[in-house]
Amino acid sequence: MAEKSKDLNKSTLTDALQKEKDGENVGTDTLTESYFAVSVLRDFILPDLLDKDTVELLYWAGKNLSRQLILDMESLPELFVKAGFGKLEIVKQTPTSYTYKLTGPEVEQRFDTNNDDPEFSLETGIIAETVEKTISAYSLGTYTVNSKAKSVSIKIQIDRN
Repeated sequence: MAEKSKDLNKSTLTDALQKEKDGENVGTDTLTESYFAVSVLRDFILPDLLDKDTVELLYWAGKNLSRQLILDMESLPELFVKAGFGKLEIVKQTPTSYTYKLTGPEVEQRFDTNNDDPEFSLETGIIAETVEKTISAYSLGTYTVNSKAKSVSIKIQIDRN
């Protein structure tokens, strides 16, 4: 199994939970109750199991999850809140792409826990497949992290051919 080096100065999930217990806000809002379960799986267990394939496999897992949940684009923001992914909003729409922004205390905590280098491929896969199903056109998603703002931009490219 792959081992990761431990950074003793790195914020941990336990630190975040203790701050919540002590009444401190981790972000502008409090973390959702489902955040802990999502974070344990995504940020600790799955990367250890999947190693270098984590990003690709989580993207395809997100696409598969969207197929199973039978989502449409309008239901995405509610799903993201309930799943503990953060606040999702569409910020730009063109004939060939959709751009979403993901923010919130869950996103901020993931930046803190992952030394400003978190991955959001699961969320990207969910959105890409949901857009694909909703508009009946092939879609591919990519994401860009903004470490300074602790937010994520997710762009879905559409191929209508």
